[in-house]
Order: sequence, then structure tokens, then C-alpha cells
Amino acid sequence: MSSTTASKPSKQADAAGPGPGIYLAFIPWIVFSVLTEHSTLKLAATGALLTSALIAARSVRAGSWKVLELGAVLAFVAFTGVAFNADPATAHFLARYARAIAAGLLATIAFGSLLVVPFTEQYARESVPRELWSAPQFKHINRQLTTMWGLVFAAMVPAHVIAGAIHTHRANLIFNWAIPIVLVISAAKRTAQISHSPQPRPSTDTGPAIATDSNPTSLTAATMIGHSDMGATLTSK
Repeated sequence: MSSTTASKPSKQADAAGPGPGIYLAFIPWIVFSVLTEHSTLKLAATGALLTSALIAARSVRAGSWKVLELGAVLAFVAFTGVAFNADPATAHFLARYARAIAAGLLATIAFGSLLVVPFTEQYARESVPRELWSAPQFKHINRQLTTMWGLVFAAMVPAHVIAGAIHTHRANLIFNWAIPIVLVISAAKRTAQISHSPQPRPSTDTGPAIATDSNPTSLTAATMIGHSDMGATLTSK
């Protein structure tokens, strides 16, 4: 029995943005934000450092280091060093504006990655075929996404500064939590939309489709018919 095979598009080729792995990299920053509010700066910095080190080690062991994860490790090494060595006045200031500083560092890491490899591209490569990594549209989309996330992190800075300056329960809820959460959710939705939009695939077209068959006689006949049709076309010209 003859059977014709058709090429089915890969779902992976329809993705251009980062997968869910990118949100794992945000966990140390969330840990830092939560512990800064409910504990000491020393505990917040140490907890975030340990979390970021575990996440970064996971990627390094897999042979795929991420600039966002390594950047988090360096950032929280610095936070930890300052937290354990700063005088009380400096420590109080850092605790009050720690989230603003963290958001600024995140924005710096995001924009800085544009000089090398956009940080979203490193996560997108986990779900996109290697042959698409150098595609202009793939790179363009991830530059856009990285820029968008950088702007989101930068927009959090003034919100956290206002929260630290006003220093009330209501200001904390609005500027330290509500605004950043809305910004992140909006960016995540936009990222998901782009990640699942159709993207160009590497060309696999090698000419007219040829029916494949387990019967070699049928395959030969199909090839001969194709040659005859080509000859008739050339003769008619």
C-alpha cells in the first residue's frame, strides 16, 4: 500500500521568545524582596545569594550559563558583603532602598546583555532549533524582549524609591508590590504572545514533492512520471 509523507511543522519552530526558564531566574530577586521586608538585610542578601547560586549552578552544569543568573550571583555577593560590613546608618539606608537598588541592578544586567547576547535569547535557545539561532528575526525579537524587560526593571526603580521615601504601609503595598507585579505580569503576557507567534523556519524545500512508498516499483514509476512531465513541459516551450 502506498503512503505519501508530508512534512509537519515543528512546534519548536514557532517559538522565538524565552520559555518558562526565564522566570526561574527571577526567584532570587523575589526572595530578596520578600526577606528585605520581613527580615534583616543580612538574611535577605544571604538567602538571595544562596538561591541565585543554586540556579546558576544548574545552568552551568548543563553547559548553558545565563548572564541573568550569573549577574544575580555577583549582585548578591555585593549585597551580602555590604550588609555584613556596613555601619548601622548605611545598613538602614540599604534596607530602606534595597529593592530600588536591586531593580536598578536587574535593569543594568538586562541592558548590558544587549552588548553581548540578549538575556532572553539564552532562554529562547532552549526551545528553538539550533538552525534558527542565527535567524535575523529571532535575534531581532529577543533584542526587543530584552529591551522591554530592561525598561520594566528600570520602571520599578522610581516606584521602589517612592516607597522607601514615603515609608508607609500603603505606599509599600502600592509602590513595592502592586506596581511591580502589574509591570511583570504585563511583560510576561507580552513575552508569551511573542514566544508563541509563528516564526520563519529553515527551508526544507528541495523541489517538487515526491511520493514515498515502501514498494520500489511504485517509487520508480512516480519518478519516471515526474521526468516525463518535465520533458513534456520543456517540449511545449
